[in-house]
Amino acid sequence: MKTLLLATIAATLSATVAFAQDKFPSGPVTIIVPYGTGGSTDLTARPLAIELEKIWGQPVVIVNKPGAGSMIGTTEMTQAEPDGQTLLINTAAITTAPAIQKDLQFDPETDVTPISLLITSPYVLVGGAKVESDDFSGFLEEAKGRSMFMGTAGPGSSSHFMSELVIEAADLPADVVHFSGGGEAQTNLMGGHADTYISTTASVMPYVNDGRVKALAVLAPERFELLPDVQSSGEAGVSGVDINGWVALFGPGGMDPALVEQISADFAEAMASDTMKEQLKQNYAVAGDLSPEEFKEIYLRDMKTWKDLAAKRGIGQ
Repeated sequence: MKTLLLATIAATLSATVAFAQDKFPSGPVTIIVPYGTGGSTDLTARPLAIELEKIWGQPVVIVNKPGAGSMIGTTEMTQAEPDGQTLLINTAAITTAPAIQKDLQFDPETDVTPISLLITSPYVLVGGAKVESDDFSGFLEEAKGRSMFMGTAGPGSSSHFMSELVIEAADLPADVVHFSGGGEAQTNLMGGHADTYISTTASVMPYVNDGRVKALAVLAPERFELLPDVQSSGEAGVSGVDINGWVALFGPGGMDPALVEQISADFAEAMASDTMKEQLKQNYAVAGDLSPEEFKEIYLRDMKTWKDLAAKRGIGQ
């Protein structure tokens, strides 16, 4: 009798969970963007939210929680229930910040569920007013003759770690100089207070297209098909810097795999809309096409890469 009772309870709970998943979302969905309004991640999340409202029939609310290299917003997401009602859209900074921030209030491996790789694009190294070269090969030669300063969006940011990676791989005699964000870094780049800045196409190409900075290299083995006139780092003989930038979707740790698959599929449908296709085109980026498990492998791999680089170069020590 006791065994039968336990089996009945288990079956009931299983049916309840399945019912709850079938009903997702059960109300408004909150998507945390761990950056300020008007940035490239925010400008991706807002039209995406509109497309998701069409699919889900529920309001999708964007909440901006900037600060601490995206960790303030990320921390808040990890404290939510793992029911999919609170999600996070973040950049690869979610893998770089943990490499130097020792006081995180969550475990980035167990308290975060990677759900979907939304957008991917190469990192581009751009030169400012003081750089005379027009490509990466010329820049490497120019760097031998004078001090170079590589601007970053702040300690632990993707631009910081990519700069450190380029310095290491190219044996570049350069120093990093930190600013309080990507906007400030690029302003100082244009003003001649830094020589280079590294970020994804969405962040730098508007400044390249209006002539305020120069695209010196796509950090990849070969040229990027959407930027055929920009030299690749591989062409200049520098390898080991071909890590793509990305924007991705995350949830709290402990989410049910079936729910993760459902949300991933819904976001893929939203990314396939005409609105999002046009945004990708404008940002010189492409939509991700990985399963949640495949993206999880990239997430964990990138975290290890940046942790190892931090240890090797003494970053954050």
